[in-house]
Amino acid sequence: MRDLDTERAALLEIHYLDRVGHFQTSSEILNEHQGDDFIYVGSGEISHIPRSDFLATFEQSFKNATYYEWDDLESPIIQISEDATMAWMIVRNRVHKRQVQDDGTAIERKFVYAGIMTYTKQDGKWIRVANVSTFAPYEI
Repeated sequence: MRDLDTERAALLEIHYLDRVGHFQTSSEILNEHQGDDFIYVGSGEISHIPRSDFLATFEQSFKNATYYEWDDLESPIIQISEDATMAWMIVRNRVHKRQVQDDGTAIERKFVYAGIMTYTKQDGKWIRVANVSTFAPYEI
């Protein structure tokens, strides 16, 4: 049996690094715990996203972007299998982002993200393998 408290701390560290990655607009930080084949569920679709496409998506999302908020609205909910080979984390974050487009116009987005991320343990490291995302607008 694994020390599930240690595993929970490792998953919370990934969540913290996701926050750092957004504020630093670093797709490399997010890609560190990314699986080779990632399943994304959103907008009524299921997509299989190779690791390289995941990186490219966040490089575009982070280009000329500034994050003002990427903050938990409640504590993450984490469940870990008894053998610590699989886990999931549900989060709910408030996000405020401004991104300057190539033509110089700025787009500001404010939304609440709620989703579930699933992880498997690969070579002793937690790896993201699937995500279901929802988004709702918010006003400051």
